[in-house]
Amino acid sequence: MHATGGTLDEPAVCGIMTKDRRRWISAFVLENGTANIHVDIKKNYLQHIGGTPVNDEMNAILTESRQNTSNPTLFSQNIYRIVNGIIEKYPDHIVSSFLIDWCKSSFTPTQSLGLIDKLSTELQESLKIDRLKENLLLQQETEVGKQFKELTGISPDKKPAALSTYVGQGNYVLVDFWAPWCGPCKAEMPHIIAIYEKYKDKGLKVIGVTVEDMPEKSDSIVKQLGIPFPQIYESTPMSTYGVTAIPHTILFAPNGTILARGLHGENIEKKLVEVFSNKKKE
Repeated sequence: MHATGGTLDEPAVCGIMTKDRRRWISAFVLENGTANIHVDIKKNYLQHIGGTPVNDEMNAILTESRQNTSNPTLFSQNIYRIVNGIIEKYPDHIVSSFLIDWCKSSFTPTQSLGLIDKLSTELQESLKIDRLKENLLLQQETEVGKQFKELTGISPDKKPAALSTYVGQGNYVLVDFWAPWCGPCKAEMPHIIAIYEKYKDKGLKVIGVTVEDMPEKSDSIVKQLGIPFPQIYESTPMSTYGVTAIPHTILFAPNGTILARGLHGENIEKKLVEVFSNKKKE
């Protein structure tokens, strides 16, 4: 156990990272009082945060993140309930604006924008929230239930390529936004390839869309990883779909509407199991 102290002019949100700074463990708040932070150093695992009012609230998010992981919908609902409660209690606290950004992947853009409206005027007018709001408005145009927006670029063979060639053509389409400079994207790619192989004969198409990269570099990684599905290079997913972090996925229905976005790992498989189970019942 290690204890330290000091003074700040105002509360601050801080991060806990591994010693090599390659892995984010969690966040906590520096505020009046004694914060208790318990980390398993060997496993790089946050066990508990608390001791001050806001850190006690943050611990509720930590606890929820370890429950209902098999039910993404219930998980999102519970995280929203917790974050909404914190913001209503602390509308002028920096942790409230931090949580909207930190947890936005669990919320729809409309939900996140609604939470922003509950912040104090000062926080709403901050540069960070202003930029977040601008991006959320873009995402709101392409949130679940909305029709797809066209995205154009070039194919690996340097011919014009368009999302509409695949989306809205009667098949489910999973679009994977990635880049060859993105380590997590490459780590996720074997799973995306496995999804493609498993569902390609069941009515699912998978498309890769690269983000901020040169086609030659993308081509090199496609060949290196043996990516078997079509790619679109030199497009603008950031401004078209409000993609701010990658890897990012969007699942489209056969008619081109958005069924889900922001799914990763096993949650992609869970959503596809749900989709194709419902398809059999129709």
